[in-house]
Amino acid sequence: MARKDTMKTILITGAEGFVGSHLTKALKEVLYKIVPTSYPLLLPKEGKYIPMDILSLEMIDDVFKSHKPDIIFHLAAVSSVSKSFRELPLTYNTNVMGTVNLLEAAKALKKKIRFIFVSTCEVYGGANNLSETAKTVLKNPYAVSKYAAELVCQNYAIYDIEYVILRPFTHTGPGQSKDFVLPTIASQIAEIEKGKRPPLLELGNINVRREFMNIQDVVNAYALAIKKCKSGNIYNISSNKGHTIAEALDIFKELSKVDFEIKTDPTKMRKVDISILVGNGKKFRQLTGWKPKFRFEKTIEDLLNYWRAKI
Repeated sequence: MARKDTMKTILITGAEGFVGSHLTKALKEVLYKIVPTSYPLLLPKEGKYIPMDILSLEMIDDVFKSHKPDIIFHLAAVSSVSKSFRELPLTYNTNVMGTVNLLEAAKALKKKIRFIFVSTCEVYGGANNLSETAKTVLKNPYAVSKYAAELVCQNYAIYDIEYVILRPFTHTGPGQSKDFVLPTIASQIAEIEKGKRPPLLELGNINVRREFMNIQDVVNAYALAIKKCKSGNIYNISSNKGHTIAEALDIFKELSKVDFEIKTDPTKMRKVDISILVGNGKKFRQLTGWKPKFRFEKTIEDLLNYWRAKI
């Protein structure tokens, strides 16, 4: 066990969010002094969260000066592709300028900082077996904003900030918002089971293929990244396996207590759809020894049970 006076301080942005809340639980308090920060208007009622708006440099400065982080794990973002199309200024402000503000405040501390930036697999545009050297193809505002923030991180390396860029592929689990497809399906099935909606799912393209990793596997990867990833590097967090939404629906049907129909809704089709987005996580896996433990079926079951309890 590390002594309190020698423990590194890790500050997490967006700790109130889907991934942030799971990461905060996964990190061991015996290894780090954890400072979970939250957007002030979303401050959870339980837990010791520090209010911090990443669009307020003054607020970030105050938090950083008070807690003097050694490691910053930057998760706070507009993270939905569909929302990024609807809210362009918010997406670019939050994802790009929010990152600039964090790095500027880190620079002002005048100490060595490890800055772990969570980017996205969306920067690749789409394909199978995508490694970190794959061409960047930006097909939506979310991808543009995250790639721009990657460049910002690289630029701040001259100020003694050791950056690491993580590009996670699609993941899901309890707590993810209904802006994402699998939570939408799970919540609708839970409503159908309770007689709160007719037995019909209206969905967009169900033939797209994504990884749909389990959130627990992903936060375990993030915990390893803090210790093991080399500064100045980009790492895919990838299971190397893809599943279609249609495959997920088959599992949902087996788990559901009621029958339901599926109807294609043209209004739910994305402006620019990516048919397949599956990565190659060899670089990260060889460095850390990480590999996913949760089966796809278990991920779907956990998601459905979460929404059954919630509705």
